[in-house]
Amino acid sequence: MQVVHEGRSLGTLFDAFDEVKRPAIQSLTYATLRDWTHAQALISEHVSKKPSKELDALLTVAAMLIKNQGGAQNQYAIPTIVNEAVKAAGMSPKTKHAQGLINAVLRKVATAAQNYNSPKSQFGLPYPDWWLKRIQEAYPDQWESICCHQQIPPPLTLRVNHMVNTRADYGAKLDGSGIAYRTISELAGVQLESALIIDMPLPVSQLPEFMKGAVSVQDAGAQLAPSLLRPQKGERLLDACAAPGGKTAHLLETILAEPAELIALEVDAERAKKIVSTLTRLQLVNSHTQVITGDASRQDWWDGNLFDKILLDVPCSASGIVRRHPDIVFLRRSEDVARLVETQQAILENAWAMLKNGGILLYLTCSIFPEEGEEQITRFVKNHSNALRLEAPGQLLPSEDHDGFFYSVLKKHQP
Repeated sequence: MQVVHEGRSLGTLFDAFDEVKRPAIQSLTYATLRDWTHAQALISEHVSKKPSKELDALLTVAAMLIKNQGGAQNQYAIPTIVNEAVKAAGMSPKTKHAQGLINAVLRKVATAAQNYNSPKSQFGLPYPDWWLKRIQEAYPDQWESICCHQQIPPPLTLRVNHMVNTRADYGAKLDGSGIAYRTISELAGVQLESALIIDMPLPVSQLPEFMKGAVSVQDAGAQLAPSLLRPQKGERLLDACAAPGGKTAHLLETILAEPAELIALEVDAERAKKIVSTLTRLQLVNSHTQVITGDASRQDWWDGNLFDKILLDVPCSASGIVRRHPDIVFLRRSEDVARLVETQQAILENAWAMLKNGGILLYLTCSIFPEEGEEQITRFVKNHSNALRLEAPGQLLPSEDHDGFFYSVLKKHQP
């Protein structure tokens, strides 16, 4: 929680924990963020002044657990929650002095929580005013539904690796392991051949043959890219901004790992290592695929040979994937969006220069802000007479089965 207060993403923090501890820590942290507003409301009634950041974080986690006690993911008795919070306070010199306060406040919270009704207009996530204003203006009839969907933990969605087995084959393995699931065969008019949703989320280590590369975890909304880009064997492909490598892998799985060349580009050297790890687990490392550290808005990494097809999963506000990363609501600032739009524009312009005449570029974001999607592409097509916009889903809003994404397909042609 303190990491979020300091303005840092939780992703790096979670990576520091081993595979045994990480799921529980991530689940508890994200559950607290999703219920932050309500937990804070319960606490504020019983403290005379705002606690320190460290004490506030501990109280909020405990208040969230008390409020949701008895749920499927929280069978802890309230006295246990209170006692564990007091013990945790004693482990830090910054909170040790407040053990008595924590005990008193949480016992009052436990009583108040029995009769607490969340205001219908108040979301658990503390959306900033500027955020709500943006989506209210863009989606006046849907903004509340969007926010509600982003309050709910996401499903465990898998992408079957067709290099290893078909979806039906993997379904049989799930059946054999007693794991219930359902398939998603179509989304926004696009056929999905690899998507499965597990009914009850579980650690990936319990999935059949996960470490052998049989499946990957990937939101259904993120699985549209190959169907829209339609990569073919023997083509030269670029996946710009490629980390952590899910879409790179999906492209390779689609063409059975036989491009003439595929370059996975990533500006961050550490994140580029994740691409290699992803391809290694999925057994997709080959001589045709390169992972390069470089800036997609520059050409100093490029050899000058044009690409047949380019996938641009550009940096964005991530406003469409809040249910998977609720810390985004805490970290994002209004001024970030304008800066990101400029970055996206620079990447798009640069990638267009690297595309063959007749080539296809797929632009996508995991944002629901129009500035990063529809407005960005409309402006680009207006300013480029050789850009032909092809059929694509456009804006996908968050729903029960998928996160929010924007997709646009452009063809480069002689005007």
